[in-house]
Amino acid sequence: MGFKFWLKVAFMIGSFGLVIYGMQQLRSSEFAREAQKDDSALSLLLGGETRPLNWCLPETKKVEILSEKGEVLKSLTSAQDISSVCEILIGPISTDVVQKSQFNRRLVASDAKGTTKTLEQAANSPYFRADEMPMSSVMLEKVLQRLLQP
Repeated sequence: MGFKFWLKVAFMIGSFGLVIYGMQQLRSSEFAREAQKDDSALSLLLGGETRPLNWCLPETKKVEILSEKGEVLKSLTSAQDISSVCEILIGPISTDVVQKSQFNRRLVASDAKGTTKTLEQAANSPYFRADEMPMSSVMLEKVLQRLLQP
């Protein structure tokens, strides 16, 4: 029995140990919590209720974040910031919430030609509307909070 044989046996035992470790991690409560978060990429991968959406114009150059009164709070021009508010994970929203909510302009995306597109938000909630399509997005709500911090 040569060196190659013992190397193969060690590799098989190590692989078996990694499979057992992986199975235990997949059964852990921490993994279950992470898989159920609305803004988790893992939730999207495992077939959660969230779906990706890009609500902005194809060649967006600027996105303005508006207050509830319609005042511009911040203008985003960097590609990374624009991507963080345009490419979002959306989830379902109930009809009751849509009927009870008052939506106000929250984000305005514009391209080089001056064409604009608006995303509306219900006050103090993660509920949004783009092109009259209501949605929820906990991820976008967190991004807006992060961007508006001084």
